[in-house]
Amino acid sequence: MGGITRGRVIELDIYGRREKARVVTQDGLWYKAMGTRRVRVVAVEPRSTGRKPQAFYSSDLTADAAEILRRYALRWSLEVAFHDSKQSLGFEEPQGWSRGAALRTGPMAMLLYSLVVIWFAKRRHKDRVATPKRPWFTLRPRTSFGDMLATLKRECVDEEISASQRRGRHVPNSIKTLVVHCAGAA
Repeated sequence: MGGITRGRVIELDIYGRREKARVVTQDGLWYKAMGTRRVRVVAVEPRSTGRKPQAFYSSDLTADAAEILRRYALRWSLEVAFHDSKQSLGFEEPQGWSRGAALRTGPMAMLLYSLVVIWFAKRRHKDRVATPKRPWFTLRPRTSFGDMLATLKRECVDEEISASQRRGRHVPNSIKTLVVHCAGAA
């Protein structure tokens, strides 16, 4: 077994910000999970945020504590993508019963997720985001995937309304207002 290093305070650039944390590392064996393969455990006590102490594990014994924590932080965007795909695109509860359907559902949901994010990043009207009216939730640092999806739905309906008007059909203003207010609910 490796010797335990004294706890030390380090600064980390993770999750888009700089954080201080006290870390302690220990190499050892975790028989139940890894058999005889050694692991490095990094215990973290955040200093600059309200997070609780946590432990992280890695089989890479050459990586120091900061590198292991950086790698875990990089996974966050993947976790968000899986969460949003399950929440908004039906990835969690596919209705396919065959093996082929099961093998197609996940990749299609992730492809759709990627296409929505890419569409949103490349669109011209960056200021037109369909955020639902929530008086209890007024501050948001970033646009969520739900906002991106609602914006796509709203712009698709807006295009349908515009196409109807170009064909000479009258669309009442009440329908246009309804589209704006329902964009986040669809």
